[in-house]
Amino acid sequence: MRRVMKFGGALMSDAQGIVKVGQLVEKYSPDPLVIVVSAMGKITNSLENLHANYKNKHKSEKLFLDIKDYHLNLINKLFPEGNDELNKALSSIFNKLLDSTNETYENIYEAYDSIVSMGEEISSCIVYYYLLSMGISVRLINAKSLITTNSNYTDADVHWEYTQKSIETSINPMLEASDVVVTQGFIGSDIFGKPTTLGREGSDFTAAIFGNIINADEVTIWKNVPGLMNSDPARFDDSEKIENISYHEAIELAYYGASVIHPKTIQPLKQKNIPLLVRPYYDSSLMPTIINNNTSNDSSTHSVIVKDEQILMSISTRNLSFIAEDNLKQIFSAFSRNRIHINMMQNSAVSFSVSFTKENDKLKAIIGDLSMFNLKYNSGLQLITIRHYTDELINKHVINKKVYLLQKSRVTVQILLSK
Repeated sequence: MRRVMKFGGALMSDAQGIVKVGQLVEKYSPDPLVIVVSAMGKITNSLENLHANYKNKHKSEKLFLDIKDYHLNLINKLFPEGNDELNKALSSIFNKLLDSTNETYENIYEAYDSIVSMGEEISSCIVYYYLLSMGISVRLINAKSLITTNSNYTDADVHWEYTQKSIETSINPMLEASDVVVTQGFIGSDIFGKPTTLGREGSDFTAAIFGNIINADEVTIWKNVPGLMNSDPARFDDSEKIENISYHEAIELAYYGASVIHPKTIQPLKQKNIPLLVRPYYDSSLMPTIINNNTSNDSSTHSVIVKDEQILMSISTRNLSFIAEDNLKQIFSAFSRNRIHINMMQNSAVSFSVSFTKENDKLKAIIGDLSMFNLKYNSGLQLITIRHYTDELINKHVINKKVYLLQKSRVTVQILLSK
């Protein structure tokens, strides 16, 4: 059985997490196995701060050293007697990271991908050397040499023909030789060899790409929850595990912001009918959530997805003329250019309202780009999406809240309200 397994940063935040990864790999490694890893802990956030310092021309020495020390402290616990080869490999990667903060880029998005992509290179190096120390036959290969994308930095699209050829040529012989393959999630490179990223939390998508191309029998995402939950257990005491949903339902949940699954993950698996398993790393004996072609359970339970820090922006023409196609073209182009994902939209005769997640730099940029319009906005709002809603559920979430926008379809309701 061919498997692809993705391990996230929450699991790999400390030495004990790496040990757990090793135990799971050892358990499944008699079969052909590809391991996809994220950056460790909250390192992606730290690297984003490093990028912010680069963008704002602030000094980054302390932040860089904090990132380096975090990883060195972790490997000192993994290898109390030291590991010279790992130290040498990490030294090279840290030098690359430092160099990336001093380079000149075409734009801030290219800089983001060059800097932030280093987190996965560091984590995969550590996992590789730990698996080697366990006596596992393992190969480390850089996803930047396998996954080819366009140059849409921070949210690149995969060039499937090139990527398929690279993975088939490189990975299949390793699997046939019974080697475990370790690679990075989230990252790739464009046709010019420049680093790209696949969108925040894109490691799931990487696992799906490998699953599709190597014709895996299953793809597993290891999480710190029992499986795919119908709501965030940190927010709701009545969260329930979903035992089985269809690809279609999973795509819907991911689109609306379910954090367990990256929105692009499902389609490559659906194409080849490869089941996606979401299972807890703390107890591999528990039954996973299974995402496959079975639609019979999709409406058996509701799902609640919450997005905080929402901006509601209302856009109208200065002469109060109708918001027509030409206006909408300008508006959507501005949002696309600034890499702002619209979470909800609604139009009337003379205004167009959108909800999106607040990022100060992007908010400032979109206000500038839409200066030809009248703009009004509210911040600090919350967007709640309920799949398979009931009136009782809606009432539960809107009680004592001011509702700014509400949209219903047959299956889904979205409510933008005061937090």
